[in-house]
Amino acid sequence: MKKSYYLIGLIALIISLIFDKQISIFFTSYRIDFLNSISIFFNNIKGYILFGIVFLILLLSKQKKKLLPLVLSLILYLGLTEIIKVTVARQRPFVELKNALVENANSYRSFPSGHATAVSTLIPFFKFNNFLYYVWIIIAIIVSLSRVYLGVHYLSDVIAGFLLGSLIGEVSIKVINRIKKQKGRHRKV
Repeated sequence: MKKSYYLIGLIALIISLIFDKQISIFFTSYRIDFLNSISIFFNNIKGYILFGIVFLILLLSKQKKKLLPLVLSLILYLGLTEIIKVTVARQRPFVELKNALVENANSYRSFPSGHATAVSTLIPFFKFNNFLYYVWIIIAIIVSLSRVYLGVHYLSDVIAGFLLGSLIGEVSIKVINRIKKQKGRHRKV
């Protein structure tokens, strides 16, 4: 993502922190069965399953050079999300509002949203195909907003997860590409 998107994301994060409770009440007050089913479906998909799906897509699309960055992204996603969740220990909205559609075992693991982080980490891996790239962005937005709709995350949790994930994906690709370039230079000498 461009730096301007991160700036816009940080501004949205700050604004959402101010209005988190009101936004959560709004999202959870207008539920319908169809959206409940979709949101619960996304809730049941774990991050590593998304990484597995993208791994297969990259293999089938002959994008093997992106597999190592994908593995690095998975490691960073799992590690950073866990460290931040434990450090921040933010209480989930359903504890206060008592209106979550799904149960979460640990109520002090709201920030950042792991689902939003996982799905947005994968966005940069689709840049080889415009259609897949934009479809995955739409999926990432739907998955992220479903977390607020379910009542298990505040909007700021999903914005932070989205920003963190996008950063993880982009940095992983750049780091692995740099390492490969360095190895290529050493071989030529």
